[in-house]
Amino acid sequence: MTARILTFLCFWLALSGASAQTTPAASETPPDQKAYNEATKITDPEKKIAAFEKLKADFPGSALASSADSQIFNTLIQKLPEQKDRIRKAAKAMFAAAVAKDKAASRESVFATTASRGSTATRIADQLLIGNLLLKDAESYARKGVDALHESVWTAERREAFARRKQKIPTQDELARSFAEARAGRIATLGLVEMKLGRTAVAQKLLEESYAVTPSTATVAAALGEIAANAGDDAKAMDYLLSARLSGHAPDSANQAFEALYKKSHNGSLDGLEAMLDTEYHKRFPNPVHVEAYKSTEKRSDRVVLAEVFTGSGCPPCAGADVAFDAAMERYARKDLAVVMYHVHVPRPDPMTTTETTARSKSYGVRGVPTFAIDGKETMGGGSRDSAPEIFEGFRKDLETDLETAAEAQVKIDAGLNGGTVKVSAAVDNVKSDSQDLKVQILLVEKEIRHLGENGIRFHPMVVRAFGGEKGEGYEIEANGKGTFDASFDLEAIGKDIRKQLDDYEAKGHRGESFKFSAKKDRIDRADLAVVVFVQDTKTRHVLQAGYVDLGTHAGPHPVTEANQ
Repeated sequence: MTARILTFLCFWLALSGASAQTTPAASETPPDQKAYNEATKITDPEKKIAAFEKLKADFPGSALASSADSQIFNTLIQKLPEQKDRIRKAAKAMFAAAVAKDKAASRESVFATTASRGSTATRIADQLLIGNLLLKDAESYARKGVDALHESVWTAERREAFARRKQKIPTQDELARSFAEARAGRIATLGLVEMKLGRTAVAQKLLEESYAVTPSTATVAAALGEIAANAGDDAKAMDYLLSARLSGHAPDSANQAFEALYKKSHNGSLDGLEAMLDTEYHKRFPNPVHVEAYKSTEKRSDRVVLAEVFTGSGCPPCAGADVAFDAAMERYARKDLAVVMYHVHVPRPDPMTTTETTARSKSYGVRGVPTFAIDGKETMGGGSRDSAPEIFEGFRKDLETDLETAAEAQVKIDAGLNGGTVKVSAAVDNVKSDSQDLKVQILLVEKEIRHLGENGIRFHPMVVRAFGGEKGEGYEIEANGKGTFDASFDLEAIGKDIRKQLDDYEAKGHRGESFKFSAKKDRIDRADLAVVVFVQDTKTRHVLQAGYVDLGTHAGPHPVTEANQ
């Protein structure tokens, strides 16, 4: 998948998740949404297509109709590529529907829009490009996508959309930059199609224009790198291919070309490659959130705030939230803030996901990532790295309000590593809640794992590796009660269990599609562990108090550990 399609899927899932937060029961899911969800689970291509066609017939006014068309089109390309006439017919119908939508919208507006036809044409071209099918058709649709962009109309539409939502309208410079990025994406699609057609000079010009605006687009950097490598310009090729590699979703051909170039200048060896990538990553991707150390106010209480973050290394919009919480961990000490990251297979497989983190996601009713909760108050907010400052400011107020709110329990943790086992004893006292749904959770976290996922995040902090209690479900505690709760984590056993889970998931396939993990993060680094304990009302999700214990610290800021090999 291209980054654009991955981003679309992630945002669609995030919107579904937002709905889940306000929809208490699955039975209340709108019927068209339910039909759509069921259709996506079908693996037989003809039955899947039939289910989406039925959805369109049963719910002709559904907002999911265009998504159903995309699913049908993608299924034809991926599963029935030999049926070219049928694929052409589906593309034509999608584009015609988009044109009709534009005409209807234009009758109700002061300006004529081409927004729907432009985005649909580019999406058609993208999907044909991924399938390496009907490239002449793909070129035609890609040009339609570019030609449909008119800055004055596009800007007017964006202004109207913000005004309709009663949101602050971006400045002219912000709108101009956003338009340039939108155009760069469509030019990239056209350039990649031209490259597939063998028109290298035309492709290079288009791709360079796109790269100048959005250098983080992996497919563009990869294509330019391969062009430079074929032209014998190793220095330029290395720069482009390095950008593609650090994106997390460079095509295999680009990664192979990159490693060949690296070997060429390192005596045929890949030694030192990961260290070089670490250095380049930090140089190219500094955190856009600039923070100062938190200073306690007179109102500072004894509370340790807990941030639970549901994320996925294969989710591009999760990058903004991940980076925002990196900044939070810089601003606040662990005596102020404990962060735990639950990785899930959304929208792509994530090798840091476990059965327990998946179960935790389901218990929260999470259907989209990123989702995060500050002391149990659940919210959502995703986007690119550049959106991290807004995401950070979005949760900072809640976080600092909680820091000035008295804890409703006392938590003392005694934890240590003996050989290959982490033993934890958590003493909970002074619980101030009448709830009958209280639980104590004891989590083992790995403070940092190196894994370059499709969202371009290379270092993942506070990754949850195991939960204490029977079946990892924590420990019950009485209302207004107290108690001592013990957990024992066998690191070798946990690693083996994670490996089995990942092997089984890979064998089963992701949503009916076969795949291979680029790496399986099943080995636990004994020198990079911490324990997080918290008391929570499982019904309301409210966290009464949390605590954090560091079991060991590495010498460097981003070490190479056995878990990251």
